[in-house]
Amino acid sequence: MILKHWQTHHPKMLAKLQSNHQLEQTLHETQERAGDLLYELISVRKMDYQAAWETVTREWTFPPSEDRPPQRSFAASRPRKKKPPPATSG
Repeated sequence: MILKHWQTHHPKMLAKLQSNHQLEQTLHETQERAGDLLYELISVRKMDYQAAWETVTREWTFPPSEDRPPQRSFAASRPRKKKPPPATSG
């Protein structure tokens, strides 16, 4: 899905990744980040699946370029709340 989108909408970026022998690595990293972010949004933050999917697809739909610097991902934009340790009797 990611590759097909890039082939259609970002052919110059794709050609550059191919010529630099970075396409497979970049695709793998993008897929990993998408999966991790989807898990974070749905399982940890209890976001609705459709909203989470739309957020995740925006991450790889508009990849960074020279014209558009990388943006902080949704997962990185909100600090995680640490849960206090469970109370113990003592």
